Amino acid sequence: MKRSGKRVVSACLLLCIALAVSIGLISALTAGVSSAPSENDTYIWVRLPIRADSAVAEIRLYDQNGAPVQTLRTSNGAAVSELLPPGDYFAATELGCTEFTLHEDASVSVSRGCGRSEGKRLCLTSERTGVVTVERFASGPALSEDGGWVDYTLVNETTRLREVVRCTGAQELLTCVFEGVPYGEYVLEENGAAQCRVTIDENTPEVAVSLP
Repeated sequence: MKRSGKRVVSACLLLCIALAVSIGLISALTAGVSSAPSENDTYIWVRLPIRADSAVAEIRLYDQNGAPVQTLRTSNGAAVSELLPPGDYFAATELGCTEFTLHEDASVSVSRGCGRSEGKRLCLTSERTGVVTVERFASGPALSEDGGWVDYTLVNETTRLREVVRCTGAQELLTCVFEGVPYGEYVLEENGAAQCRVTIDENTPEVAVSLP
């Protein structure tokens, strides 16, 4: 093939690639929530519903570096963000600041601050919260009577938080994470039996518990 012909073919290929990338980006920006990410997705952008106290008129979102992302006006404390890529963010109101992670499936988890997650909605409160991580090595056969499921509960006079994890191997490390735990003192229960006391406060907003 002559050199001029090769140049034409190369130019056509580059144009096709550019068009394909452009179409992919436009689709990602306009799709809202993609429930089934594919190899062709460049980004999975989502809109995040946020619920705050009815007195909160404005919610400010920042990225993980502290750069402003969006400012949302609320209606009776409720707002929905513009399209956001998954990642780590901060939400700030006069109630305080909440650090959270937006996931590709549109769910949200709270790391620390004033708030909690409710599936695919972020709830901002004046109540400060933390994280409790529970780990233990568990033998699959020993848990067979419970079907391999382990039920963990953090409980005190006003709050009861429950998470369930499954032991699927003969010997593996089980990890259970409680997010958005209001400050306070709790009893950690495993399958209904008390294991230890856990305190979440300003000095220890993140607690790791290792069970034998």
